[in-house]
Amino acid sequence: MNKAYLIAPLVALLVFAGFFTQFKSGYQARENAHDELVQSDKKAKLAAELAARRQALDDAMRLQAERKKEREAREAEERARKDARQVALDARDKAFHDQEDAIKQADSYQKDIDAEQDAMAKLAGDRKSSLDELAFLQAYIEKAKANVRALQDVLVKIDAAEQARQAAAEAAKKATT
Repeated sequence: MNKAYLIAPLVALLVFAGFFTQFKSGYQARENAHDELVQSDKKAKLAAELAARRQALDDAMRLQAERKKEREAREAEERARKDARQVALDARDKAFHDQEDAIKQADSYQKDIDAEQDAMAKLAGDRKSSLDELAFLQAYIEKAKANVRALQDVLVKIDAAEQARQAAAEAAKKATT
């Protein structure tokens, strides 16, 4: 039994040594392969992260450029809208100013028209009074001419009466003499 105690552990030791050497020789290769795999995974992960970062950076730059273009477009649109509004306000103010000028001018013209109508009415009244005066004067002239003729007739009658009186006085003088 003594030998069994020595041989069994020796056999177990030899079997263990065989397994251990086989394990140890394969272990280093497996460990190197595993390290290479981990390293390649890390490199792949880093490359993927770097690609993702580059993609994210490219996307961010592209989005930033798009936002910048959109902002510039909004600002341009806002400027155009403000310019259009200012032009509309200027046009409205000009229209109001033109309207006020037109109203003032129309009032001025209306005053001129009223003054001219008053002058025309005064002239029409003056013309009527002048025509009435002319008619009166023509009638007066006719009456004056008739008076002159009547006075001439009276003078002729007076002359005739005077001559008749002188002739009668001469005849009476002749008859008395």
